[in-house]
Amino acid sequence: MPVGFLFLASFIRLLQLHLSGLERAEGRFVKTQVLEAPRGRILDRSRRVLAEDRPTWKLVMDAPWEGRRHGGRWKGAEQEKVEDLQDLASACGLEAEALAAIMADPNRVRVALARDLSTASADRVRAILSVVPGSGLKLEKGWKRFYPHGRVLSHLVGYTSVVGEVRRGAIGLEQRLNSDLAGVDGKKESLEVFGSYGVNPAGAFRPAKSAPDWATTLDVGIGSVLHSELGQVMIEHEPEWAAAIVVDVNTGDLLAAGALPDFDPNYLTDSPADGLPLFWPIEPGSTCKPFVVGAALATGAIKPSDVFDGEGGVWHVRKPPIRNSRGVPGGLLDAEGVLIWSSNIGAGKIGMRLGAESLNDALAEFGFWDATNIRHPEPLLGRRPSPREWENRAWTVPSVSMGHQLSLTPIRLVYAYAALVNGGVLYRPQISLDEEPVQERRVIPNRWSGWMREVLAGVVEMPHRKWLPRWDDLRWGGKSGTVKKLHEDGYTSLFAAFGPVENPQVAVLVVVENPSGKETFGSRVAGPAAGRILRYALGHPLESSSVSFLEREFLSAMFLGE
Repeated sequence: MPVGFLFLASFIRLLQLHLSGLERAEGRFVKTQVLEAPRGRILDRSRRVLAEDRPTWKLVMDAPWEGRRHGGRWKGAEQEKVEDLQDLASACGLEAEALAAIMADPNRVRVALARDLSTASADRVRAILSVVPGSGLKLEKGWKRFYPHGRVLSHLVGYTSVVGEVRRGAIGLEQRLNSDLAGVDGKKESLEVFGSYGVNPAGAFRPAKSAPDWATTLDVGIGSVLHSELGQVMIEHEPEWAAAIVVDVNTGDLLAAGALPDFDPNYLTDSPADGLPLFWPIEPGSTCKPFVVGAALATGAIKPSDVFDGEGGVWHVRKPPIRNSRGVPGGLLDAEGVLIWSSNIGAGKIGMRLGAESLNDALAEFGFWDATNIRHPEPLLGRRPSPREWENRAWTVPSVSMGHQLSLTPIRLVYAYAALVNGGVLYRPQISLDEEPVQERRVIPNRWSGWMREVLAGVVEMPHRKWLPRWDDLRWGGKSGTVKKLHEDGYTSLFAAFGPVENPQVAVLVVVENPSGKETFGSRVAGPAAGRILRYALGHPLESSSVSFLEREFLSAMFLGE
């Protein structure tokens, strides 16, 4: 019995040691591989792809030094190792000597040797590895973001970047929707067996799950025309930058937006800054005048028949005095004439009738400083006069009425114009196609919105403004702005457009910063582009773009340093 007891105890102990050894071996040799999930696609309103993941491959060394063919198991000369790796290095675009050095380094355990291999390149590498057993190398499938339309809408769509092994949205919608676009990664566990047997696939497996598509309100066609028109502006006027935005006035849908200089998210030679000028505050200049006149009419501060003395072109209400631009009548003008001729003096006098408090409230009601919620984090919203500035009534009220001493983002300015002409309703900016339109508030009675539409059509239809495009099948309206900067040289040239006049559907804003040519007036610099973008957005035929392919290539080289 004592002998039998000792035998049983020894057997139990040996069994414990055996099982413990298996557990340690399993813990050492079980490999867990993360299977990257493809990001969800970003689509335009017609379900055309703006961004999608396409398969890519990377070559990974993922084996201890002792088990690599070109590591601890190598018995030949170093030069023979380089020659043995020559075909593999060539297929991956690597130097054979560098590859051999990595494979021979015992301190390098897991290394991604080549990334972004195409399916064709991966097939070639796979064929080479199949005849090189025990190399310690393997191909892992991944995903690379692709943007089929390149530069079009690139500022809004954005791009992704890789930090470590994690791919995230860097700017634009890619950043804002990062959690919505990120899928659920999968997992594969396998028991690695050295020698010629490779990897035992028997283990846990959870497939990667892609995120659903995210449909936007954007329109690639409108974005393409917008891009071409801004290219023409850059060629003709050579500004620092030019930007445009298009919105649906009856839903708040953001249809297109873009700026030049821009970038191609497929070829990021230099990572562009997170800067879209549509979110950079600017002074609105004379584009602010319709809001002042509209608020004064809506509150009863003025009537359409009231006239305002142009003071001969110089109003000595303060020092320095307020002056009209060249060519603006210096006599009596009613509210319509003030807008059509863009009289600084007339706008200032209407603002004085409205009063400081009502003027401040009116611009706030039009959403001048509301957040858009289109981007996150929300950029600067602009500047509004302080209570102390409003106390200096004779200075601040006329200045604000002319669009100075305040700033707002272009995207907020175009939404305010949409409310001005759509019957008087301010809509919340929308970029998700699945969301219902949201009316923020009524900002002006329908009666005065209709009056404003006809007046702004008169701005475009003035006989001497022949540089603004006109068509027999479309009446459109708009207002220009030309801002002379106070603390630096240069101008900001703007034009806000809408149409059709009878039943507005779309509003467009074009902003051109510091045009360097002879022209600086907003109607000449930005007006023609705004009109043509509007026409296309409304579904009317448009003559061929005046920007050729070669000119676009020139723009890329000139403004992007490519």
